[in-house]
Amino acid sequence: MKRFVWILTFVVSAVTIGGLLVQLRTVSAQNKLSSKLLAPTPSTQPPGTTYNPYPPGILPTDLVSEIARVRSEVAFIESEAIAQWQALTPPTLTSQPPTLQGTGYQAVIILGKLLNFDENMSPFRNRACAFCHMPYAGLADRYRQ
Repeated sequence: MKRFVWILTFVVSAVTIGGLLVQLRTVSAQNKLSSKLLAPTPSTQPPGTTYNPYPPGILPTDLVSEIARVRSEVAFIESEAIAQWQALTPPTLTSQPPTLQGTGYQAVIILGKLLNFDENMSPFRNRACAFCHMPYAGLADRYRQ
């Protein structure tokens, strides 16, 4: 009986070690394959240029001035919305459930403007939602076709 237990233990240990070796070999082969697949591809851009993932002709050539123009437009509309908000008289709540009477509708419109044109809400505090979604573009992405 002791001999049977010893042989059974040896077989189970051998199978376990064999399985681990196969698993390690598979993982190492996958790592080699993934390192080849994830290797950086050589850049087609000349050295010293800014990274641009888009094909030629998609972005406008005057991109820096266009960004400055849109940001100044966004800042102007935001300052206009802040002035409208400060001049707004508080709406009155009536009935049950409460509804806003008087200037309630204008307050909602101004709140939407304040949210859409606020650059401080972006991660780097430099882009408002309206940067891409301007009202004259139907609040859609300007470069989407």
